Amino acid sequence: MEPSTATQVPPTLPSLSTDCYVLETDDTPIGPLQALVVDHLLMNEHTAYWVDAAGHARTDTLARIAPSTRLLDRIQVARGFTACQHAALIDRVSDRLTADTPLVVVPAIDAMYRAEDSHGVDAERLFRSAVSTLTTRCRASDTPLLVTCQRQDELTAPLARHVDETLRCETTRFGPRFVSDRFETLVYPRTDGTVQTTIAFWAHVLTQRATVAATGQQEVLVHGSN
Repeated sequence: MEPSTATQVPPTLPSLSTDCYVLETDDTPIGPLQALVVDHLLMNEHTAYWVDAAGHARTDTLARIAPSTRLLDRIQVARGFTACQHAALIDRVSDRLTADTPLVVVPAIDAMYRAEDSHGVDAERLFRSAVSTLTTRCRASDTPLLVTCQRQDELTAPLARHVDETLRCETTRFGPRFVSDRFETLVYPRTDGTVQTTIAFWAHVLTQRATVAATGQQEVLVHGSN
């Protein structure tokens, strides 16, 4: 089957329901992760919480892919630089979840618990506690949870037991493609026959997605609006 052009098929990304998702990628997850977050906020209201690690909440790329800068005001970012700080932030965010919270994002959820300067902290126990608190309260409030891991091993095994769906972003010769048990993304080739796989690719997808979202929302979010 020949890939459809972007003008023929509206771009789609996986929809996040009230589940726990882990995102896996072939390369750096920053672009796919940020695209999923922005796309979800285009289709939902209120403020999302982002507990960052390892520099995933890059404002330069978020600003470039978001169809509206106002959208970024709905993402509250907190950063923990030690395992204890990260666990404390997860606890604080968990306490703030309500039925209106659209999303919680925790990239590199295991990063701080692998640090060599744990100063005697039982990092594995702290990680298990943080994961249990976060997933339990996300489920109680029906809040989608999107995470990534630096790697999956014995440390992250407690998280694996809570994951409802794994989203994998694969690099293909046609461009990035999301695959899961319930979803396979369409390919987004450009009209000139090439495929854009950089940040500009995600900006193109999300600009079109904003148009789709605007048909179902009172507020129209378009590129360049204030």
